[in-house]
Amino acid sequence: FQNKVFIYRGKEYERREDFEARLLTQFPNAEKMKTTSPPGDDIKNSSGQYIQCFTVKPKLDLPSKFHKPVSEQIVSFYRVNEVQRFEYSRPVRKGEKNPDNEFANMWIERTIYVTAYKLPGILRWFEVKSVFMVEISPLENAIETMQLTNDKINNMVQQHLNDPNLPINPLSMLLNGIVDPAVMGGFANYEKAFFTEKYMHEHPEDHDKIEKLKDLIAWQIPFLAEGIRIHGEKVTEALRPFHERMEACFRQLKDKVEKQYGVRAVLSSLDDRRGSRPRSMVRSFTMPSSSRPLSVASVSSISSDSTPSRPGSDGFVLEPLLPKKMHSRSQDKLDKDDLDKDKKEKKKEKRNSKHQEIFDKEFKSTDISLQQSEAVILSETVTLL
Repeated sequence: FQNKVFIYRGKEYERREDFEARLLTQFPNAEKMKTTSPPGDDIKNSSGQYIQCFTVKPKLDLPSKFHKPVSEQIVSFYRVNEVQRFEYSRPVRKGEKNPDNEFANMWIERTIYVTAYKLPGILRWFEVKSVFMVEISPLENAIETMQLTNDKINNMVQQHLNDPNLPINPLSMLLNGIVDPAVMGGFANYEKAFFTEKYMHEHPEDHDKIEKLKDLIAWQIPFLAEGIRIHGEKVTEALRPFHERMEACFRQLKDKVEKQYGVRAVLSSLDDRRGSRPRSMVRSFTMPSSSRPLSVASVSSISSDSTPSRPGSDGFVLEPLLPKKMHSRSQDKLDKDDLDKDKKEKKKEKRNSKHQEIFDKEFKSTDISLQQSEAVILSETVTLL
């Protein structure tokens, strides 16, 4: 185990401190390292035992078969399953510290770990086969943070749309923490750090990244608007003043953002769900069993002189069979005395017409006599708008 790194999948609801205690029990002579910095050569080449343990985040890697957007439930599964890459981010400050804005010189040192096999597997841990580190600038960190925030708002909105019975408290905390500047400050710190003439003059290469950050800020408004709308529908009377204050803060935020960064709009979630369905589909219809009434479909009068002129209820359309396939029970009885050739043809035709056979059985069980009636076939066409 010397100088090796392993990714361990903890037990359900297991704290990291409890895992460390179990690990130190197996290695009683080992010393726990108190920092997350990579160990130096003096530690690696030492004769003593050292253990370094910290939490890493799985890195989402959707399979290639998902070439188009998929359901959030599927994405959430692959966030913690079938994962082979993990990351650990450590903040690093460079340059002079700015007490008014800590985001101006907040760099991120991100280490990526790639395991030999995907977790979860047969074992709870697998050895890390490759490690590489990247540095993320303060502006890139701001872009990533804004993107994650927008995704979190959108995901929570979709969850409430799919399940109206979800508790409202997590949504309240998320929305209030963004729209109320007294709670977290919002993106005002990004504006002070990156949207100044001084920063643009010193970093002309970051022009495209600044525009991207502005676009993410503008896109946050429609996501927040949908979340506040859902919050207003589900809020209780006791929390109504809290909601009204949040709405007032959001109106000020919306006016400011749309004036500075433009207006963005998203399609309604209901329209998205409708658009994802097939426009139409056709499925076969079987007559109900004898225990159910025949009035499931509303059937118009049928006689030898007229054919159904209107569709039945629930979209069931009555269509007469072709003349060469029309036959009644009385005609079937007479055909039994015909030649063997005609008898075989009638049996073959009856086997190929499942709807006709079921239809005949229903009329027999209800003692309905058909005099010179026309046989019909029932088909159902369902059209989704």
